[in-house]
Amino acid sequence: MSKQLQLDVAQLTDVGRKRPHNEDNMAYVIPTDPTVMAKKGALFIVADGMGGHAAGEVASEIAVDTVSNVYYQDDSDDVVVSLLYAIRRANTLIHQRAAENMLRSGMGTTCVTAVLCGSTAYVANVGDSRAYLVRHGHVRQVSQDHSWVEEQVRAGMLTREQARSHAQRNVITRCLGTQPEVEIDVFSEQLEEGDSLVLCTDGLSGLIADEELCAIVDQYMPQESVYHLVERANEHGGSDNITAIVMRVEELGWDPYPPGVPRPVYAGGHSDSMDVDTAVLGRIAGPGHALPSRPVDGRAPTSPLLTPRSSGPLVSSNSRITPPPASQHSWSKRERGFYPWLALLMVFLVVLLGSGAYYFLWQQQEKDVENTLKVAKDTIQSANTVAHSNPSDALKKLAGVQQSLKRVATANLNTTQQQQVKRLLNDELTMAVNEAIAQYNQQFAILALPCLNSQVTRLSNGTVNTQPGSVVAVRNGQKLFFYALGEDRHLYQLDSGQHTLGKEIPLDKKALSMTTTSLAADDARVLVLTGENTNNYTLQLFIPNANGDGGKIVTQSLSDWTKDGHKPMFLTTSGPDIYVVLTMEGVSTTMIVDFTLEQDAFKPGPHIATLSTSHSIVSAAALSHNRLFLLLNDGSVQSLQLVGSQQSLVFVNGPIATPLQTAGDFTPNQIVPTPSSLVPTNTTAAEPVLLSIPTAVFLAAGMVGNTEHLYVVDRSYHRVVDLVPDSTATNKTTTPTPLPTSDNAGGGIAKQVTMQLFQQYASSTLLAIVKSISADPTKSGFYLLAQSDQSQGNVLNLIPADTTQEGNC
Repeated sequence: MSKQLQLDVAQLTDVGRKRPHNEDNMAYVIPTDPTVMAKKGALFIVADGMGGHAAGEVASEIAVDTVSNVYYQDDSDDVVVSLLYAIRRANTLIHQRAAENMLRSGMGTTCVTAVLCGSTAYVANVGDSRAYLVRHGHVRQVSQDHSWVEEQVRAGMLTREQARSHAQRNVITRCLGTQPEVEIDVFSEQLEEGDSLVLCTDGLSGLIADEELCAIVDQYMPQESVYHLVERANEHGGSDNITAIVMRVEELGWDPYPPGVPRPVYAGGHSDSMDVDTAVLGRIAGPGHALPSRPVDGRAPTSPLLTPRSSGPLVSSNSRITPPPASQHSWSKRERGFYPWLALLMVFLVVLLGSGAYYFLWQQQEKDVENTLKVAKDTIQSANTVAHSNPSDALKKLAGVQQSLKRVATANLNTTQQQQVKRLLNDELTMAVNEAIAQYNQQFAILALPCLNSQVTRLSNGTVNTQPGSVVAVRNGQKLFFYALGEDRHLYQLDSGQHTLGKEIPLDKKALSMTTTSLAADDARVLVLTGENTNNYTLQLFIPNANGDGGKIVTQSLSDWTKDGHKPMFLTTSGPDIYVVLTMEGVSTTMIVDFTLEQDAFKPGPHIATLSTSHSIVSAAALSHNRLFLLLNDGSVQSLQLVGSQQSLVFVNGPIATPLQTAGDFTPNQIVPTPSSLVPTNTTAAEPVLLSIPTAVFLAAGMVGNTEHLYVVDRSYHRVVDLVPDSTATNKTTTPTPLPTSDNAGGGIAKQVTMQLFQQYASSTLLAIVKSISADPTKSGFYLLAQSDQSQGNVLNLIPADTTQEGNC
């Protein structure tokens, strides 16, 4: 009779590597009856729940079950009408369920749904779960994120790159269940044979770039695609639950109502029983998800097809309603006199009942408002009581109060109630939140940068046509000099005011045509790694003169260590030792070459080591006694003792709490920041835990007074984690961790390396993008080269952190 839509479908969900349980939910329905398939199509849904006390799981499960059942129960022939009705019905049920249980107050879920009918895909979404279309090796996001950062991107206030790592990237602006009504975006796409659609939660889209997603979906069939997508997201950190449905169009079906052709719209009720012949496949019961969002690419999504706000069927603009024929019955005079009086009586009764109902509802609303205000005030007092001992719990309580007060503020309040709400929000709640934030920062050693505004130096290009890419500091006697590696790969001295790029430092003549690749420094020397290819790499050392604009240059060829294809990637120093880390593409073995300087010449060794790592290296730093620290791309840190080539993982005493998302003092128009579920409940953990910061990008090391410090730069939380060796580690019973080593590594296993948190330095505005970190040669802390966000003018700043002033930078 007509062509049937043929699909290849697979789905997979995973708890990820950071969450204690899975709150994602998914399902799809493919009707086995050809008539139902032609009329209603196949439905796919992914939901991502939020809320404490397992409320996220409940919300996402309600969304999946309701939408996948109610859609097929609806008797409308219009796909969009049925889909919107089903999603609104899910929103109502979630909202009602939340109102029944205080522990589930504020629970909700994102939802992205696709209906494939004939040759058309209809996509509806609320929140930040996404739908992608993959076609001919290209990918495009069909849905549109409902998140704070996405709104800022659309308004031109943030770039895509800034949005990806912004402190507010986890804040969504729309979801199912938190409000009585919800606005839904609907998009339509004409399908082609060979197209693939991907529905996923932000646990996947936030960690995998669009190009990577496209390559996986293009290369593999759906059953393999979902596995590789989830696996790749876990490799990138797995910071959230991960869920994906992949559907590939094998054959298009016949669509009697393609886009542009009016579809019949029926008014009427919705049956309570599901009488269609359908097969529900792969239903995941229970799980749903947390709440974040991360914009990815700059492609504009399809414009919304329909966004009606009221429930019920949509009425076509060209539809007509035929009035019923007039009755032939004639009334007597008595009847004509009786019926007007009956009508008046009915009107009177309706008015009386309506007034009574209105009065009852008004009284009920008054009680609800008064009760909400009382509970809010009591909760604020309770939060103030526990803020000193448990600021994390206090902030969670206050976040719930803010949601309750904002909901009640939309009701029809009298003047007294309006003043009470305003006072609670602007005064009592704000003071309580600021106190809880202060206690949280104190408890978990978090300081906001800059400590003093006068310390921050804004950099500019000067007369040089390049931007600084990294900055190091060295000293000559009492003078402090700064040198910048420009994005043009040349070395420049910063002028005396440290504001602009000044004189270029001439490297060895043999290296003038080469490309500078890495920069490092110790107290009085600048080290530069240059080279164009694997056969021509050079290590150069620059010792500044009294003015810093010139000095001695010593050059060392690295050809002896790059003959077999190794490439020098990282450069770091400690005391007299200079370490070059060399890697080889496609090989897990890493080589470390140790140099010292004697009589203006480099002397290799005696420590040349090789080691194997399970992940690629992204940064390196060295401490004294020939100990090297390597940051891997999964966020873990390995330690290598060059004497004996002993290799071990690095541990830290207790989980490291993340900074709160609020920058500076909290104001009533901000969302109350709530700590991550991974935040420790106290600061005295009994056993060390593995040091792992999944979004770390740089390591640096230096001396502060007589104490060694290891600095870890975290891109996502805009912070520097300052660690020092744990002086009590030798008194603890810990099990050494064996690591894979090559045959030349000596096969040794180092004692477990344990660090302790000294301080965290954070700023979501000032440290939007950190470009480099360098130890202060005066042994007082470190320097950061960072790009601020757009609100600060999108400029580069040189930021010092004096860690000797404990508590005040």
